[in-house]
Amino acid sequence: MPVEISIQYFAIAISILTLIIKHKGMKKYVPVALFASLYANIWGYIAKYFNFWSYPIKLFPVAEDLSLVVDIVVVPVIAMFWVRYCPKRFKDKLFWALEWTVVLSIIEFFLEKYTDAMEYGNGYAWYHSSILWFISGFIWLGFHLWLNDWKRDIDNIFNRY
Repeated sequence: MPVEISIQYFAIAISILTLIIKHKGMKKYVPVALFASLYANIWGYIAKYFNFWSYPIKLFPVAEDLSLVVDIVVVPVIAMFWVRYCPKRFKDKLFWALEWTVVLSIIEFFLEKYTDAMEYGNGYAWYHSSILWFISGFIWLGFHLWLNDWKRDIDNIFNRY
């Protein structure tokens, strides 16, 4: 079995395991996961059309233009955790987004550089992905806030007493 397939199995296992461990309170973030999956699929189609990136070795080769592991499993779980634990203050949100961006960009860089799990093309580089990861977190958060009348759960804590 190629290392790329093992990496994809590992990504699925880690994603599901983190949801199992932190499952309490995650139900309200399922719409964020569904939106993040749609968002990732749209970016996958854009990337395929403009040859920004591709996934040469896939766990599910049925879908030729996207990675089901990334777009259907990993990105939605990342979005759920990003939105759930995102700080309230804007300055803290910026640092939060920067931390996530650095970690995800480093993982993506090593996947692209040392495996065939992902390939960049057409002038696309790791720093483009960094910008995309950074902006995506705020788009997911904006969707969650829009869906909940611009309120977060932390806003309702003070109204209960």
